[in-house]
Amino acid sequence: MYFPLFLDLSQYEILVVGAGQIARRRVRAILGFAGHITVVAPRIMEEFLPPDDVPAKVTFLQRCYEDQDLENKDLVIAATDDARLNSHISECCRRKGILVNVCTGIKDCDFLFPSVVETGSVVIGVNASGQDHSLVKTTRRQIEDLLGVED
Repeated sequence: MYFPLFLDLSQYEILVVGAGQIARRRVRAILGFAGHITVVAPRIMEEFLPPDDVPAKVTFLQRCYEDQDLENKDLVIAATDDARLNSHISECCRRKGILVNVCTGIKDCDFLFPSVVETGSVVIGVNASGQDHSLVKTTRRQIEDLLGVED
């Protein structure tokens, strides 16, 4: 079981390594909460964020990850399709005391990424300790229906 913890990310420097579907979902989930997000990936999908949705607080670096990318970062999301690279990023973050979430292995994570429901000033995070994504999705939809949240 994981304790739900809400963080003020407004002053955080966040690094997202990877630009696939998982990275895209995570960036979209934190975009309204984050201070600054840097996305590093060799290829960044054109539709990663629609141009109208890309605020000044998002920087894209179209290149391979380098360990120096961790400098001055407060939180890292390793969301590549390379489990070894994600584990390496996790190890580096832990040595530097940087919070890290890894999409390819719960053992490499300091925190789990919740499914987020927002309505007004209420923010709800839903998680099943990384075990049952289907249950999380169903629960999130039930909460959205209960609160009248539309997509």
